[in-house]
Amino acid sequence: MRRILGVLCILAATGLAMPADAQPVSQERLNSIVSMTPEQMATTGAWTKSAHERVMAHINSIKDVKIRELVLDMVVKPESKVYNAKANQSFLASPAAGGKGHHYYPGGLPVHVAEWLDVAMAWADTYEKVYRVEKVDRDLVIAALVLHDWAKVWYEWNAETGLVTKPQWYPQAWGGERGKAKWKWMGEHGAVVYAELMKRGAPESLIIATAASHFDPHWDLEKDGEGLNAALAEAAKIVNMPPIVVQPGKQMAEWWLVTYTDGAWSFSHYIAGLTALKAIEEVAVELGLKAGSLDASKLSGFVLSRVSDFRIYEVYQKAGFDMAAAKKFILEVIQDSSKYEVKN
Repeated sequence: MRRILGVLCILAATGLAMPADAQPVSQERLNSIVSMTPEQMATTGAWTKSAHERVMAHINSIKDVKIRELVLDMVVKPESKVYNAKANQSFLASPAAGGKGHHYYPGGLPVHVAEWLDVAMAWADTYEKVYRVEKVDRDLVIAALVLHDWAKVWYEWNAETGLVTKPQWYPQAWGGERGKAKWKWMGEHGAVVYAELMKRGAPESLIIATAASHFDPHWDLEKDGEGLNAALAEAAKIVNMPPIVVQPGKQMAEWWLVTYTDGAWSFSHYIAGLTALKAIEEVAVELGLKAGSLDASKLSGFVLSRVSDFRIYEVYQKAGFDMAAAKKFILEVIQDSSKYEVKN
C-alpha cells in the first residue's frame, strides 16, 4: 500500500496525474512485466509478431529456390558457419541496434526488416511503372534486405542488465578515423553476414546487394581504404577467399533499392527511437524503478514490443511536442496492454 501511495504521489508531482477512474500500476503488474523474457515480449506483441510474419511471407515469395532456402535457413536457424556459433535467441526476439536508438527492443529486428521490405517493394513497383523497365529482381532485393542485419541475432539481451551484449568473437567496428573516410561501421555485423554469405556460396550479386545496405555502390564504393569494396575485401579475408570487387559502371540497379531504403534510418534512430526511450525511462523512474536498471530496461522492451517508438513519437508530436502526452500514453500501455497483444 505504501508503494502504491508513493507511485500516486510521484505521478501527481510529475504531470502524470491519473484519471479519476484509473488505477495506479501495481507492484504485481510491474513484476509480471519484468519477469518476461525478450522472446515472450516479441512473440506476444501483436505488431512485433505480425512484422515477423510479414518478413516470412516476403521470404517465401522468393522465386529462386536456392536463394529462398538459403534465406530461410539463416533466419529460422541462425547459425554462423564461419564462426561456428549458434545464436542463443531467435530472429524474432532480436533488436536492430546494439544500444539506445532505432528498433532497440525485442522484435526490433523483424520490424526494421519488414519496414524496408514493404518500402522497397513499393519502390520496385514505382520504378517499373515510371521508368518502364521490364522487371526489378525482387528476389535479390528481398534476400538482401532480410539478411543485411542478420548478424544482429548475436545482439543478445543480457539477462543480468537487460542491455545488449555481443559475443567475444564478434568483429570490432572500425573506420571513420580523423582525416579518413566517414564510415564507422566497417567490420561488425556487416562483416559477419558478408563473410557468411561467401562461405555458403551465395551469388555474388546478393553478397554485394547485402553490403550495399550499408554502402552506396557509387558514392561509398571506396575511399581511404573504407567503403563497399573494402567491406567486401574484409569479409573475403575472414573466409580466405578472393575479394569481390565492384567495378564502376557495372552496378546493378537493385543495389540502390537496398541502399536507400535501409539508409533512411536517421529519423528512426536519433529522433523517434531516442525520444521514445527517454520518455519510457522517465516513466520507469516515476514508477520507482532505477534509471538504467534491469527492471527499467525490461519495462522499456515491453512497452516497445507493444507500441512502436514511432507511435510514441506521433503522440508526442501531435500534442505539440509535449513529453507529458507521450508519458501518459506509455503509462496507459503499461497499465493495460491487452489490445496490443496476441495470445500464443
